Amino acid sequence: MPRVPTKPTEIPRYKRISKDVKTVVLAKILQELQSAPTLQTLLQNVYRMVREEFDSVGVLVSIYDSYREELVYYSQGDATEPTSHVLKLGHGLAGKVGASQSPQRTEGLSDFPESVRMHQVLGISSQRVMASPLVRRGALLGVIEVFFRKSSKKFSDAELRFLTALSYQIAVGLNYFKLSEQAERLSLEEEKLAEVSQRVSASLDLDELLDVIIDALRSLIPYDAAGIYLLDKSSQEIQRMVVYGYEINVDQNEILNVGRAAREIVSQQGAAAILNDLQAHRAFLNARSAARSAMAAPILSNKRMIGVFTLESDEQDVYTRSDLALFEKFTHQVALSIEKAQLYRALLDKKRLEQEISIAREIQLSFLPAKPPQLKGFEVAGLNIPSRLVSGDYYDFIRIVDGQWGLVVGDVSGKGIPSSLIMASFRASLLAEIRNNYAIRTIMAKVNQLLWESTDDHQFVTAFYGVLDEQRRILTYCNAGHNPVILIRADGSALRLETGGLILGAFSDSVYWENFVQILPDDLLLLYTDGVTEIYDEEEQEYGVDRLQSLATLNRHRSAKEITQLVKDQILDFAADKTPQDDFTLVVLKALRN
Repeated sequence: MPRVPTKPTEIPRYKRISKDVKTVVLAKILQELQSAPTLQTLLQNVYRMVREEFDSVGVLVSIYDSYREELVYYSQGDATEPTSHVLKLGHGLAGKVGASQSPQRTEGLSDFPESVRMHQVLGISSQRVMASPLVRRGALLGVIEVFFRKSSKKFSDAELRFLTALSYQIAVGLNYFKLSEQAERLSLEEEKLAEVSQRVSASLDLDELLDVIIDALRSLIPYDAAGIYLLDKSSQEIQRMVVYGYEINVDQNEILNVGRAAREIVSQQGAAAILNDLQAHRAFLNARSAARSAMAAPILSNKRMIGVFTLESDEQDVYTRSDLALFEKFTHQVALSIEKAQLYRALLDKKRLEQEISIAREIQLSFLPAKPPQLKGFEVAGLNIPSRLVSGDYYDFIRIVDGQWGLVVGDVSGKGIPSSLIMASFRASLLAEIRNNYAIRTIMAKVNQLLWESTDDHQFVTAFYGVLDEQRRILTYCNAGHNPVILIRADGSALRLETGGLILGAFSDSVYWENFVQILPDDLLLLYTDGVTEIYDEEEQEYGVDRLQSLATLNRHRSAKEITQLVKDQILDFAADKTPQDDFTLVVLKALRN
């Protein structure tokens, strides 16, 4: 309650003491303010001493919130606490005094209607006011307003100077508590961050770690919803998210939109951000209508954003700069743990993939001939080198009946495990249809239909399949969109076997034809995939079919195995990086003299 003087004509104390005495009074006031054990006690002392030094009917102290740029009024009495009453900097008398950092006095508040309303809410009706900023080392800490009863005498300059001097002493004490509060808060934050760091660093399992992070953050900053959104390195799209506080029936895409919106915000600002008006960020409200405030922070590793963190509150304008600074510290601290867990998971995935590829390679090798068959009147050799650990190429020697052998070479579009799986399907279909003793053209048509039914539109197989009659030395064949098989005669002339039809698996109703050719003594037959001919040197020149044919022609006197090895060595030496640029498959059949 404001102190009412016992005598209406009593002269204020500051009028009755000399300048030297005022100096002593200010010193005593400073000592008393500095000895206050808490901010609450400090403000209680301020209210009491100002009433003692001035014959006032009321005193109000407002403390400046630099983040929101507003003055927060503190209540009087035994429970001196911040109220919900605030005044924006520059608004009202206190706001103008704080903005200019200059004291003011007024006999009426007609020019400050906001102050009149604020004072009345706080129980003060007087409009005769002196106000002084509380400033320490150029930083605004607050404003003190002293209210007086009506009088015919105007304020003097001495009165305002005394309040200004007193305000300086109050600012010194207030600054001490502000610094103490900051130091205490920072100490507590560091302690909590250390505890959180210990919890977070204990896990290398990514899913478990993200759950721990979400839970640990609650001990630092209260929230009603939170999310961690991890980004793909190349596309920067969200590849994993862990969220808390959302309804189960919320569309997952709406939650993803929160992460996307947060990613865009921190990317544009280049730092963490407070979002106190979510009307401008509808993604948050679409996912959770109760949200009123939010913070977003990038998760950085070596200055590269690997994710984004969001916090939401159901209270309006709740987060401060201190909260943001703590949030950034926390995010920086957990970023390393997240990256370690990602690397650990990637290592496990790599080991698992290597094991799976190793198994796939073993299975694929079991599809290829362990050794070439013994053919009457012929020698044969085959070679398969995958460009990756597994190949999309296939070759085989299939015993049909005594004296007849199937020769097949195939190539699936693409590389790696997906291609090897399609090749396995092609092999199974081909063997099944061969056992039905169909004509070659029928076999290829049926295999085409099976592949068309079981593969995607962009997947297909090129293949050459022929049946060699050892006794008659006749090769009956069908080429389904594959590289032309080269038949080099003993005299050096050559044929290219291309009769057949379209690639397998691309069209459901493809029709295939077959043809036959006589294989004479010293003739050479080359079956290959495009990984043999479509290989490039450092000048980006293609090796090509002609070079392959010339090399084989010049060395046709050699054995099938020697020719296979010679072609491999020369082509890999031709290649720019000395390795296969695509799956490399070659089969050489040589007709012997009787």
